[in-house]
Amino acid sequence: MAKPFDAVLNELIDARPEDWVNGFARIAGIPPGPFTALDTDLATSVQADKLYRIDGPQPSILHLELEANPRLGIPRELMRYNTLVDHQHGLPVESVLVLLRPKALASDQTERYDRIGATGRPIASFHYHIVKVWERSVDDWLNAGLGLAPLAMLTDEASTDLEQTLGRFRDRLRSDGVTCRLSDTLFVASSVLCGLRYNYRQIVEMYRRLNMLMEESSVYQWIVQQGKSAGLKEGKSLGLQEGKSLGLQEGRMVEARNLVLRQATRRFGEPAPASIAKLNAIADLNRLESLADKVLVASNWDEFLADA
Repeated sequence: MAKPFDAVLNELIDARPEDWVNGFARIAGIPPGPFTALDTDLATSVQADKLYRIDGPQPSILHLELEANPRLGIPRELMRYNTLVDHQHGLPVESVLVLLRPKALASDQTERYDRIGATGRPIASFHYHIVKVWERSVDDWLNAGLGLAPLAMLTDEASTDLEQTLGRFRDRLRSDGVTCRLSDTLFVASSVLCGLRYNYRQIVEMYRRLNMLMEESSVYQWIVQQGKSAGLKEGKSLGLQEGKSLGLQEGRMVEARNLVLRQATRRFGEPAPASIAKLNAIADLNRLESLADKVLVASNWDEFLADA
């Protein structure tokens, strides 16, 4: 799996595993059925990304590998994983390589790997599936299940009008039965994944602006209340428009700070109290937006907040 995105991808999959299993099982041609997550530790130093036993008409195992960066040799690794899983469970294994962006496609990824013997002839052939996330349509991912919906943001189609796609994704999260916790998880995960293809300043501003347009949202109501509170401190009585105007800047700060905090937590783990205090002390919107750029390049909280 793509190392900088391990945490968010795992959280995304674990939030709605049924969507990932059912969606990619269809692509791999595995008949549907109840599924069970399997241990991904195959040997001392070998670990697959995700494994699921699917007990349909023909019990099988779905093996998912997710990649964001180009690397030669992945097909050989897939064959090794496939063989080990087959040996452990005695079931047919379908391996699916999920490439998250065009940059991830390497020259040896052809959906077939041939092991060549000393004579130059193939001694074994291994077939696997490749899913190029960017080649599918926005509708494909939005309709594949909530757990897969964030992948819509990584498509070539989305890149032509990212904000419109984000709006459609947001509307998808407003569907009946979607809990606030799941909606928040998927929304933040999508913002982190956007870093695979887009400038992070653009992403933070776009997500902030979209939330500001959601007048029924708790964020919007909080902004209005902040403006009214500021007015009361000055001895004024404010209406909606005045409250919104006064609260806007503070609301943008809180929105940016919260988004950065959630992204960094998924990237580096739970922050120490000192890190939270340092982040909360930042009162400049430009500095917060600069931190959003560092989420993908820093390796821990100390490095992330070093210049904050």
